[in-house]
Amino acid sequence: MNNIEGRIKIEMLSNPKAGLSVEIQSNRPVHASQIMIGKTPEQVLDLLPLMFSVCGIAQARGSLNAIMQQLNIPTTLAQEKAREMLVIAETAREHLFRIFMDWPQLFDSPRNNQLFPFITSLTKRMSEALFKSGNAFKLNSELQVNQSQLNQLISEIEQQLSTHVFQCPVEQWLSFRSIEEVTLWAKSNDCITATSLQSILKNNWHDQGYQLSSALPELDFEKLAERLRHTSAKQFIAQPDWDGRLYETTPLTRQLNHPLIQNLQHGYGNTLITRWVARLVELAIIPQQLRQILDDINQTDDDPFEPTPHHGIAQIEAARGRLIHHVEIEHGQLTQYQILAPTEWNFHPKGLIQQSLSHIQSFDKQEIEHIARLLINAIDPCVGYDLRVH
Repeated sequence: MNNIEGRIKIEMLSNPKAGLSVEIQSNRPVHASQIMIGKTPEQVLDLLPLMFSVCGIAQARGSLNAIMQQLNIPTTLAQEKAREMLVIAETAREHLFRIFMDWPQLFDSPRNNQLFPFITSLTKRMSEALFKSGNAFKLNSELQVNQSQLNQLISEIEQQLSTHVFQCPVEQWLSFRSIEEVTLWAKSNDCITATSLQSILKNNWHDQGYQLSSALPELDFEKLAERLRHTSAKQFIAQPDWDGRLYETTPLTRQLNHPLIQNLQHGYGNTLITRWVARLVELAIIPQQLRQILDDINQTDDDPFEPTPHHGIAQIEAARGRLIHHVEIEHGQLTQYQILAPTEWNFHPKGLIQQSLSHIQSFDKQEIEHIARLLINAIDPCVGYDLRVH
């Protein structure tokens, strides 16, 4: 089965008098999950990994959680924590792919391929250290925690980040609180993360792409279920809003409470520099997140986790933002399956990316395109895109 992708088309028209106009179109097959209707939960969980090449773990967790909620199947808190660890590991993998695959091309720098074997094997190794046979997303998954392997893997993640991403201890990088500290670090190192920031600052692009979008709030399960069952559900999934407002759900919105991001927001708002650094902050805190969750697993052991019954809705924080799955099941078969991905919030025709690109301050088409590609990468769609600047 081919994976579900599609593309996003972005057209930008530069007018010296009227400024930039931006048009966003998507041909993403956002309702392709309907092919799951009529299948059993077990069949759905087998098929899902074949459908998604990006954020497949978050998709699998969303599907399993929604199904277990709908069927009111209990699990343990330790299992839920273990699956959370896998989603976080996938987030690390996705961020690392963007940094080491995309950023060298964006800044005309040589690509460092040393980390790719580690990146590509990360989630598989963690699955095998947490679940029997590595099967984390089945109705009959069995937790089988290998403490020593997990400790070793988390230490390896931290070491790789310190060596290849930050060129200093992760904790040292996380101690930065100001743009001056970040700038000094960037000037003192030659890794792609440092050289990318050097280029953004040198070209005075740090405050490009300013916009005022707000973080997607907590979504009430009852109200969300009502929206997904309404006759307008297809429109909601394709171009979502909440109470008539558009929101963003990105690594930046997850890191709003970090002191460095708060200071960058205070100084520059939601601009390129704030978004660029937010991804690095999120990546840097992942080792400590994983250690904390592993400690929680050891303490909770067989404590029961009771899913919210009957809603059939899961909300998962995936690498690019909040992912929502909704299922309805009757007589052992799915009668409804809907997926709302973060890309639909962030690349809404009138939403985050449209506002951000519209506020690029330049009259040079080549520079506009370069800045646009940086902003798109920072916000990060889960599919490819085509950009044209006229």
